[in-house]
Amino acid sequence: MEIVLALLVVAIASAGLLTYLGQTKKTLETVGAGGAGRPLGHARLTADLATLAAIRNQLDLYRSTHGQWPSSKEASVAVLASPPRFQCAGNDYTFDPATGAIALVIMDPGRC
Repeated sequence: MEIVLALLVVAIASAGLLTYLGQTKKTLETVGAGGAGRPLGHARLTADLATLAAIRNQLDLYRSTHGQWPSSKEASVAVLASPPRFQCAGNDYTFDPATGAIALVIMDPGRC
């Protein structure tokens, strides 16, 4: 009787584990799949936008101190505390020294 009870407990635990692993597999397939449901691409793009905001803050501080924007993109990189590290592969930012406008090169989460 004890053996039957132990087997029943093991069977119930195994069923629960298989259900959990099945849900984990579905989640991994969703994350790994491309297309509209690409949460990692959106997360990387959000991180890149946060990096861009930090760059904007440092450039604004430079302008308030020196009265002008850096003369080129290379000069703007020299102003930064550290070189930017973008999460989307191949992403970078553009800089217009006349207006101080900055933007990300890659804005599509599908390309991240």
